[in-house]
Amino acid sequence: MYPHLPLRTAMSVAEERIRQMHRGGSNVLEDLATDTREGIGWTGSGTRVDVTPLEHAQVQIEDLVKSNCDLDGTANGSDQDMVEGEAAAFVYSAVVGTGIEPSALDDPGFWRYVALAHVWNFAAWREPRAFAPVTADSGTIAASRKLGVYVDGRKPDECVPLRMFLRVRCLGGAPHAHLAAAVRQGTDFWRSHILRVVAGEHPPIVRALVRRQADEATRLNRDPLREFAKQLNRTLVNLAPAVLDDAAADELVGELWERQST
Repeated sequence: MYPHLPLRTAMSVAEERIRQMHRGGSNVLEDLATDTREGIGWTGSGTRVDVTPLEHAQVQIEDLVKSNCDLDGTANGSDQDMVEGEAAAFVYSAVVGTGIEPSALDDPGFWRYVALAHVWNFAAWREPRAFAPVTADSGTIAASRKLGVYVDGRKPDECVPLRMFLRVRCLGGAPHAHLAAAVRQGTDFWRSHILRVVAGEHPPIVRALVRRQADEATRLNRDPLREFAKQLNRTLVNLAPAVLDDAAADELVGELWERQST
């Protein structure tokens, strides 16, 4: 069995947290357990999974952010997306480490639990505009309408812990997790060219893409990269990409990449 947070419960907790952060003048909440505990349901079969790996990942991720930027949003020059890539390795290993059943990975309620109980502080640092309080028409403090997409588990390319997990899974799992932080200023690269498209379903292709975009000698700017992505996705329609090994994927990507870099 795995933890699950209903949508209404999760968003109610999120709303109150935004007000709490406003009152306290800080984007960091020390306690992410008390306000979620009563709302958590357990679903699936068997015994309850051990969430200790997620608790450890929470500490690792917050320590990582502190070493690069302050959790209050003050950056020290670090690339926030590369920090997210490093943190993604912790999320992936933790989720896999719980021994959770595969069906849970398709359950938005599980990702709402991860977002609120373990990754909230990181998400608030990573998406500060969405986590900033707004003033409602009544004059009261409320959460931004933009907040939900980052914590409600419904959009894989937006929900913070889910997109982090998928970044590593798209690469082929833990052995390749170092590549999750390889591309500088890679927010659009991962969202638009990996997580939202069919190419992202094939790890050898993703690895070939990442290695080229991470290398300053072969990196493509925005427009050539978008044209490359269009050509790649058209090409994959006529192939069986699942059978491509690393060498074949690298050759395919290299041929299309070269057209944009010349």
